[in-house]
Amino acid sequence: MTYRLLTLLCFTLVLTAPVSLARDQVRLAVLAFDAPDRVRQRWQPTVDYLNAHLDQHQLVLLALRPHQVDRLVQHQSFDFFIGNAVKSLQLKQRHGSSQLLSLKPLGGRDPAHAVGSAVVTRRGQTVSSLEALRSKRVVSVSQQAFGGFIAFWRELDQQGLSPLSDFPYLKFVGFPQSKLLHQVLDGSADAAIVPTCLLESMESRGQLPEGELVVTLRQERPGSCVTSTRLYPYSSLSKMGHTSNHLASQITRLLLDLEPTSQAARAGHYQGWTVPVDDSHVYALLRELRLWPFDADWSELWHQAYPFLAGLAALLLLGYIHHLRVRDMVTRRTAELSREIADHRRTQEELEQQQRGFYKAQRVLLTGEMASGIAHELNQPLASIRYLTQGCQYRLDASPMDKDALNLGLERIADQTDRAREIIRRLREFCARPSRQQPVDLPALVRETLTLMAPDCRHNRCRIEPELEVAHGWITADPTLLQQVLVNLMRNGMEAMLSLPEEQRVLQIALSSHDGWLSLMVRDQGPGLSDSKLARLFLPFESDKPEGLGLGMTICKRIVEEHQGRIEAQRRQPGLALLCHFPQRSRS
Repeated sequence: MTYRLLTLLCFTLVLTAPVSLARDQVRLAVLAFDAPDRVRQRWQPTVDYLNAHLDQHQLVLLALRPHQVDRLVQHQSFDFFIGNAVKSLQLKQRHGSSQLLSLKPLGGRDPAHAVGSAVVTRRGQTVSSLEALRSKRVVSVSQQAFGGFIAFWRELDQQGLSPLSDFPYLKFVGFPQSKLLHQVLDGSADAAIVPTCLLESMESRGQLPEGELVVTLRQERPGSCVTSTRLYPYSSLSKMGHTSNHLASQITRLLLDLEPTSQAARAGHYQGWTVPVDDSHVYALLRELRLWPFDADWSELWHQAYPFLAGLAALLLLGYIHHLRVRDMVTRRTAELSREIADHRRTQEELEQQQRGFYKAQRVLLTGEMASGIAHELNQPLASIRYLTQGCQYRLDASPMDKDALNLGLERIADQTDRAREIIRRLREFCARPSRQQPVDLPALVRETLTLMAPDCRHNRCRIEPELEVAHGWITADPTLLQQVLVNLMRNGMEAMLSLPEEQRVLQIALSSHDGWLSLMVRDQGPGLSDSKLARLFLPFESDKPEGLGLGMTICKRIVEEHQGRIEAQRRQPGLALLCHFPQRSRS
């Protein structure tokens, strides 16, 4: 017999265990404005009632403060919610919850007009208007408390008052709400903003002496409780968006079947449940106070934006570090470039100094090549001076002395001396004249150079035919360098014609103006150049002269280009023409 009983018991446990284990856990969150233990004592009988009639689900009660609701709902940490109209409306707008039922308050009050605020003071203390409260020590639970503060805020707003700026002695002391009335009773506060019916409820339970506290600023509203504001919908039950509709239907039917005399209703201080009531005037309340969803909920936005702001801050920090690194690199590179620029300037100055020395050396070289012609030119005045001096001596020895003839001889000696000195002066200026950029009259410079080259031309038995079409043509140039170019071109032309008979040795010097350019041409009548030699004419170290360095034409090309000009060679029949083009400018 005992064995049969044990077998039957084990079989029963096997059958019932899977059923109990298979029940899914469902979380019911209740908004707590009182001590959590009291909230659980109030709503646990309702949860027990539902669990007794649900076969596949097990409800678990969660008593949550407003900030806990906001945090847990983002992670779908509860399935149903019981709370005031404002919090239920926020969950509907933010998280897609659906209102299932409205709670029926005690005393036969209308669920659509059951929640408001009562301003409670001590008996005998007169508060005739909202303005009179500004100098009072007022206490409330929280800015988020619907019946305890938000409903009262609307009354202040319609009177042009702000509770946060116009009430310097207003304090939010936290939960539970019952302690607000005790503070008014013991004198630590002058007035308390509490939900409608809280005073009557605590007096009926013996938690406060009757008649010691009164509701001031009364408004005539239907119901058994005195209120200081208009009334709004009572608490409601909402289903979260992820919750099963089938389960929501089951719970809705069970709550609608609750009798006012049931244990769940008596412990929960309500008469039952009804269909959802109109909450449009809650929207109007929030709109007037410019609260969410009609104004930004910064705490919610902060939680949503925090990851993005943290990422942005990290990017900005990395960007700033990169900026510092780049700035340091730029600073170092700038210092390096400054040193390189300084080195480049020194190198450029040294190069220019060497180039000026090279140009001067080339002028000296040209002067050496011109020496035979200059020597021949100097021989004439020196010989004349010698003969004239001897003639003067003869006149001095003669008796009587011919003073007129002596004076004439001395004058001729002076003329020949001046002639020799002028030749030497021109030669010295050509060799030692300093280089500088200045406005230069190119025709005048050409005429001066022809005078300088006259001895060399006579020495080489060459005739010069100048064709200067412009009387004056100004360019910005170094006259010494340009004269060096012209001397070099003229000497090359003379040397190219040495194999010709003297009557064919003609050097043409032409100067013309066209489209803002001055063109100087030096043309000889020599045999000219082949195509290969013409192509290599301006290359360094290319020369037909056995003793030549092949740098003359290279120097000429460089000097012309330094003056923003260009030089070119053209074959003519007969001879070779070298043309230099310079940009013309005004004299000023």
